[in-house]
Amino acid sequence: MKNIEKLKENIDKKTSPVAKIVIPIISAVFVVAVAVAYICLKIADETRYNEKWKDYDECGMH
Repeated sequence: MKNIEKLKENIDKKTSPVAKIVIPIISAVFVVAVAVAYICLKIADETRYNEKWKDYDECGMH
């Protein structure tokens, strides 16, 4: 238990207060950016798919 406490103290000393604030914010922004990119790619893929098959909707082949 003593070693764990010492390790936590060392980490706290080495990590600046700014890093404790900035790293979670950057991580959150990265996660949001990845989610938005995924949604945009899915919408673009669905649009391409619908464009490809729109001529066949009338004849009942799709």
